[in-house]
Amino acid sequence: MQKPTVPNICTECDHQFKGNGFDGIDAHWRAKHEHVMPYSEAWPLIRSGTYPRRKGSIEAFSGCLETKGGPRLTIEEINDITARAWAGER
Repeated sequence: MQKPTVPNICTECDHQFKGNGFDGIDAHWRAKHEHVMPYSEAWPLIRSGTYPRRKGSIEAFSGCLETKGGPRLTIEEINDITARAWAGER
């Protein structure tokens, strides 16, 4: 794995920290990414530049948009929703 080119970027979501280096990563990680990996396991990997960033397909991502008990969105639906969002539509 490559180390991030900017040393204060969250390796999971690309959030850039405003302070010195990773100041605030613990609170950020626990609030946003604890479901992915516990902070106690993630921090040593992030610090060493070996955090295994997840990469997936749009098909896998569509499952993240699933509503509880509802259908998964198709790629066509995701594309349509994205185009409408960029156009400022709701």
